[in-house]
This record gives sequence, structure tokens and C-alpha cells, in this order.
Amino acid sequence: MPRKSDSSSPPPPPPAIGSDRLLHYAILDDSVAVTPNHGLLFVDGQEIGKVPCLAICQSKHSSDLVLYYCERDWNSLAVSVHDSVANAKRRAERIYPNSSRRWLEANISEQDAANYLDELYKDFRCSFCGKRGDLVNQMFGGSNNSSVQICDECVSEFHTAFSNNPSGQSD
Repeated sequence: MPRKSDSSSPPPPPPAIGSDRLLHYAILDDSVAVTPNHGLLFVDGQEIGKVPCLAICQSKHSSDLVLYYCERDWNSLAVSVHDSVANAKRRAERIYPNSSRRWLEANISEQDAANYLDELYKDFRCSFCGKRGDLVNQMFGGSNNSSVQICDECVSEFHTAFSNNPSGQSD
């Protein structure tokens, strides 16, 4: 999937990508090539070509590190999971030779990432428990005109409560 080249530099990355805290990032200029037919990264059945941005993020769900292959606006095109920053950078270098000298440390604190995600998801929270949409598996919304939403965890909790007390009476 060849991408159009854009002479302007991408904007700085956000504090979190895909809800994962940014640790390191690289902007790939014209000095960074892509290994032809690298056979390592496919999206929708097609080998991904050169991307303008890479980001290594701390997974919110585990100790894994996620290498994001991003568009200019830092939207993720693909990901790979690694056990260390060094391994993520090695993977990037295999696909994008000379990318290793492009990496910068992001210096984003967990609180900075949380604040960013709180703002990003301010309108996508469970109306009952208040969790952000990125912290639950699924969110259910009310009618089109309603801002009421409920997460899968609250649905499960309510279902259990109603199953244990079908009459709705308290003891």
C-alpha cells in the first residue's frame, strides 16, 4: 500500500496512541527506506509499505510494548507486540533500514497519558461507573438523542443483581 509522500513534517505525536502511553517515536523522512518485499507486515492482505511515523507504546493491558506503524496524523495502520523497547526497535529497523537513528524518547508520564485519554474520551464514558470507553470491552448507547451509555461490566453486574433478586425487593 504505497503512501503519498508529503514534504511537510508530521505533527508531534499525542501522549497516547490506541490508548497506550507513548514511550518512543520516530518520524521517517526520505533517508529511511522500506525493505522491499519484507514479508513481515500485512494489512488487509497487502504488505504495508513505508509509513511516515512509528511509535513504541506501553500496553494498557499488559507489560507488552506495542510498536505502532502510523500515518502522518499518528493514526495506527498496523501494530506488532514486543517484550522490550530494543526488540521493537530491531523489528522496525528490519522493515525500515536506517530508522534506528530516528527514535526520540517521548518522556510522557502515566498521568499525562491519562489526562490526554480523559479528554479524548470525555463524551464516551459509562453513565453508571464512569469508566472511559477504552477501559471496557464494549459500550452500549441509548437512543440517538441520548447521551446515556453503559459498559459491558455494568450490564453484567446489573444482570447478576437482577438474577439473584428477580422481584427487585431488598432484604
